[in-house]
Amino acid sequence: MAQHQNDCEICRRIAECRAGTHPGFIAETETGFAVMGDSQYFRGYCLLLCKHPATELDELPPTIRGKYLEEMALLAQAVREVVQPHKLNYECLGNLVPHLHWHVFPRQTSEPEPLKPVWNCMPPSHEAEKYAFDAARDGEMKKQIRAAFLRLLKS
Repeated sequence: MAQHQNDCEICRRIAECRAGTHPGFIAETETGFAVMGDSQYFRGYCLLLCKHPATELDELPPTIRGKYLEEMALLAQAVREVVQPHKLNYECLGNLVPHLHWHVFPRQTSEPEPLKPVWNCMPPSHEAEKYAFDAARDGEMKKQIRAAFLRLLKS
């Protein structure tokens, strides 16, 4: 069974959020940290990083689990409001990094391969750099997602 790693990528990103150094930080919630995805190939791609170092949803106490899922849904709603995708894809894998985190991918019909799973249509590594999160290019979208997310969290 997968176990939380001592050298955890999600824990490092959470530490960056807490230190104010994560460039894609959107907001802290009761159960996690919302951040923009490293790649913006899917414009508006976000993640919700769980504050608790669990590897599976069922490892969270029921009240925390319910709140975490609610916050993930509110992040998705904020992304949907701002980006207005054709469809949202949600993924909680943890195969490479066994620390709970949700991916929220906005999908558009204008994509080259809109029916394929996201992991099968990401750009090849030699093209990936041009889609990396860029505060100058993506900052306004992040600001809008943050505003929508914070409004939804309060309602």
